[in-house]
Amino acid sequence: MTLELKNITHKFTASRNILDGVSFKLEKRQIYALMGANGSGKTTLFNIITGFIKSLAGDITLNEQKINSLAPYKINRLGIGRTFQDLRLISKLTVKENVLLAMQDHPTQAWHKALLPGAVYKNEAASLEEKAEQIIATCFLEDIRHNPAGEISYGQQKLLNLACCIANDARLFLLDEPIAGINPHYQEKILVLLKQLRDEGKTILLIEHNTEFLQQVADRFFFLKNGKINAYDTFVQLREDKEVLDAYLSV
Repeated sequence: MTLELKNITHKFTASRNILDGVSFKLEKRQIYALMGANGSGKTTLFNIITGFIKSLAGDITLNEQKINSLAPYKINRLGIGRTFQDLRLISKLTVKENVLLAMQDHPTQAWHKALLPGAVYKNEAASLEEKAEQIIATCFLEDIRHNPAGEISYGQQKLLNLACCIANDARLFLLDEPIAGINPHYQEKILVLLKQLRDEGKTILLIEHNTEFLQQVADRFFFLKNGKINAYDTFVQLREDKEVLDAYLSV
């Protein structure tokens, strides 16, 4: 799956562009870090890619198909999964129920199937149950599969968020601060999971401020400042850029 942005421009006020001709390309089997100071436009860029905001100019193509004008749900169905800083889980449903609900092909999502007796789609439902169990195991959630999502730890909720993206059949993952606010134990689990997804052929673009984590997980780096984006092949290149040090990495 290849996503390409060409000259994406957007502004919220007349005074300046928060995104000013942003262009880059995401390739299969890569993890990309999107970095920048708070307010630099990182989440805005995610919102534009996923259709929640329409850019003022520029094109976005997914596998050479233009997706600028598509509604968010249609973009999602093309294989782009997204997490938010607010996790958007259904707290009263169990871990497993959240995973099942995220599946695009769950039989009860079609209204006409929801009206039929369960036996009609029993085999289909059993297959999805098995798939859900596999995803839960992959995401280190086996021991809490029957716990309500609102009663598990924040680190476990972050893992569940990723599990729902996997269940949603995402091939391109846009992750907004996947390890923010969680302890090193769960950071390590997410690190393992992201590398596994990459090795399976998925593409990941993540916003994250933890530079130690990014050094371990990211293959390439983007830095957003004053509406412009710069690309770096290594973290060393990133750290050698004085603008990056001044804006973000200096302590």
